[in-house]
Amino acid sequence: MTASDAAFLGLDETDGRHSLEIQKRHCTPFGFLYGGTGVAACATAAEAVTGRPLVWITTQYVGQASPGERLVLDVEILVAARATSQTIVRAHVGDRVVLHATTAHTDRPVGDEAWWDAMPDVPAPEDCPPFAVTFDDPADESFFRSLERRAPADQFDAATGRLAIWSRVPGWGIGTPASQAFIADIVPVAVMSGIGRMSGATSLDNTLRVVHGEPYDGWVLLDVEAQGYRRSIGHGQVRLWRPDGVLLGIGSQSCIVRTNQHGKPAG
Repeated sequence: MTASDAAFLGLDETDGRHSLEIQKRHCTPFGFLYGGTGVAACATAAEAVTGRPLVWITTQYVGQASPGERLVLDVEILVAARATSQTIVRAHVGDRVVLHATTAHTDRPVGDEAWWDAMPDVPAPEDCPPFAVTFDDPADESFFRSLERRAPADQFDAATGRLAIWSRVPGWGIGTPASQAFIADIVPVAVMSGIGRMSGATSLDNTLRVVHGEPYDGWVLLDVEAQGYRRSIGHGQVRLWRPDGVLLGIGSQSCIVRTNQHGKPAG
């Protein structure tokens, strides 16, 4: 965890217990907690409790929270080995569970590194127009106001389900596990682009595997891939790239695509 992670999220700590007073900026345009905020908060709390950098987190969303509510994150350390820790994080509002996560951490020294893919060849962010979705209202105060997104004009490849989006969060350098989690909650956009229904979606789960977790101040390319859709459930993954071709992390996600027009979950 870095101080900037907790500061950006507004995460409080008292006697080792973390909590978050939910504001509109933590939420979706539909008025409930943005999944990326929840995962980032869990990652930050788990790193603080273990004292070790996070390398993996998987989260299941089981409820919702709204502005004005306080989200409490209880971290239970399951393993505290010589170089690795594993935890469970339970995030709740009162007795109502909102999400829970399992995490893995290590403070092993950095040695050799490798990855077996390459960043897509896309125009630089300054050469791309802003990326927007139909349900993004510039007047709202949702998490959309916290980040910048830009994308090539031919952003979605219908043949492969791939979508490339540049993203950054001014005032919070992307690179730490928490900041990666915040911007990686993007798979539903690729799924909705693939089926031609940009109506909003509700995440069921979210997994992030961190390759490079050091703070980095700049644009990150989200290489998003829609992989499957059936029974209103979409699946896909995202790779996070630095402009110099360094792989920061890999995410995967499943979501429920909403079918109504009122910003409410479909089920």
